[in-house]
Amino acid sequence: MRKSLLSLAAITALSLPLVPLAIDSATKAAESSDRADGDTVLAAAQAKLAWALIETLASRGGGTDAVVSPASLASAFGIISLGADSEMRTAIANTLGFGPGRVAESLEALSAARAKLSNAGDAFQSANRIVFAPATPPNQILRAGLENLGIDYSVDDLANPETAAKIDAWVKEVTHGAIPEILGGPIEKAAFVALNALHFKGRWQTQFDPRLTANAPFTGVDGKSGNVVMMRLALEKHLFRREGNFVAVDLPFSTDRFSLVLVTTSDKPAPAKEFAKIAGWLSGAGFTGRSGRLALPRFSVSGREDLMPTLDALGLDEARHSKTALQGLAPGAMLSQVIQRAVVDVDEEGAEAAAATAIVGTRSIVVGEDIIDMVVDKPFVFALRDSVTGLILVAGYIGHPPKAKAA
Repeated sequence: MRKSLLSLAAITALSLPLVPLAIDSATKAAESSDRADGDTVLAAAQAKLAWALIETLASRGGGTDAVVSPASLASAFGIISLGADSEMRTAIANTLGFGPGRVAESLEALSAARAKLSNAGDAFQSANRIVFAPATPPNQILRAGLENLGIDYSVDDLANPETAAKIDAWVKEVTHGAIPEILGGPIEKAAFVALNALHFKGRWQTQFDPRLTANAPFTGVDGKSGNVVMMRLALEKHLFRREGNFVAVDLPFSTDRFSLVLVTTSDKPAPAKEFAKIAGWLSGAGFTGRSGRLALPRFSVSGREDLMPTLDALGLDEARHSKTALQGLAPGAMLSQVIQRAVVDVDEEGAEAAAATAIVGTRSIVVGEDIIDMVVDKPFVFALRDSVTGLILVAGYIGHPPKAKAA
């Protein structure tokens, strides 16, 4: 595979054209019966969170692309939940897509997923850590909880450029260089920074034949066309799903617990909001084996977002402004930023993805940095998921012709 990677920091909604598929009529299958209940709960929550982020970011950008990592976001908030009060824990569970009354269940599912990811093999790596400011060191109970979960922690001056540089170096190492930095500099008045970084690189179970790759037109959501490098799979059996105007495929990697779900429309390009009705498909539910052909553009997407405004709109706002919200983590602190970066690179051999999330807690309200809206190219939705835990490593929407990374 080319030296390429996929980083998540915002959800990127994509819309890619598929060549005609020889698929039977619409099918509705239940989720895999071999998935444990907790994994099913997490898979559904991750799909809900992925779509909420994609739809909000894409609509805010006027229909442009977005890319995020629901898995990285959930992992970082799992750290925060250890020191949150009951109101904040409930808000976290709701914001992450679990819904009312499922706080214990949601945190249990996240904890179980963390353990199962340790058996994911060489294709996937994920790490968590939290850095406390000297003024708000972790108490004994919190330290025990962090140690029990295997989460690294340290106490350092977050206003010191050297501390920020160390954090950025850690992110770069975990993501194999895909994400060179997450903070980019010191943070004034910080009480803590909770971090997650992840990296995935896998080959397709059935690779695209490079001899079939050729330039092809790609029509954007605005109706304008451009050329893309289109990969093709010949007629054979894959996991497809088709209902109404939507058609989808779930492409497995050689490490078959991981796969890439791709959903597009069968006629005209559609804006991100029209994909809302198939949000649940991102969990991998309802796909069945069908014969078909597939045409998919090579694509490479990256982004950086401060997700705090979006998460506030999803239900975090009121709880995070409470003076006791993070009493067990850093008394008097409140969440001020949720910075996420993400990258995705897909070609004939497979895909590489990386993401990093930094949740910043400060002792007073800090204005977040300007949000960077990224633009790539043409309407399809995607989700790189782990079928064992239900975590969605990357998901997105692209509304215009995507350009591939140079070989």
